[in-house]
Amino acid sequence: MCSKIEFFLSYYNDLHPGIARELYSLRRKTFLERLEWKVECLGGYEKDKFDNSDTIYLLGMSEGKLLCGARFIDTRYPTMISEVFHEYFEDLVLPIDIPCCEISRLFLDKQRRDDGNLRGVAVSKALFLAMIIYCLKKGYKGMYAIVSRGMYAIFRQANWKVEVLRKGVSEKGEAIYYIFMPANENIIEEIISKDRNNIWLRGMHRQLQGLTLSDIQ
Repeated sequence: MCSKIEFFLSYYNDLHPGIARELYSLRRKTFLERLEWKVECLGGYEKDKFDNSDTIYLLGMSEGKLLCGARFIDTRYPTMISEVFHEYFEDLVLPIDIPCCEISRLFLDKQRRDDGNLRGVAVSKALFLAMIIYCLKKGYKGMYAIVSRGMYAIFRQANWKVEVLRKGVSEKGEAIYYIFMPANENIIEEIISKDRNNIWLRGMHRQLQGLTLSDIQ
């Protein structure tokens, strides 16, 4: 049974105020407090100029609480890759000849996962499937992102064969990667088939076919 976790898509302008507060609070907890990234925070929230009307959020909920999420921006619009990360890489450019997007602020709150008795459930892989399905429905070939060594390893362990385009060094002196994350049905099958609890993941895959947003045709 594919219960306990549901995924939703929302435009920035349509995000419920309560969910928005929860999202930006969890992002602060993840990116500022745990990872100690150089991020913009005001009060108890992490939010920046890329949280705007061009943004679409993917949100994973469990029993009414936000559990995980990610931020999509079509590469036709300003992104962190085009406007922020160039200082950490040489010749950093996003392609303009294929339909694609940037994904950023990808997180999973492990404390909420464990408190919700979801330890051992492939929550991160379900999030990956949701990301891929979003891209497929939008007609994107995939996603571009800047990730840490640890996040890159998680993608590889999930059997997602992402492509490293550039290597750089963060403000903390740590290795970071500019990657392309392909989105297709073969990738979905490779992620599902490798997981020991693949029956649950297949059920999530079926559930995720209903992931919708008003502009997805």
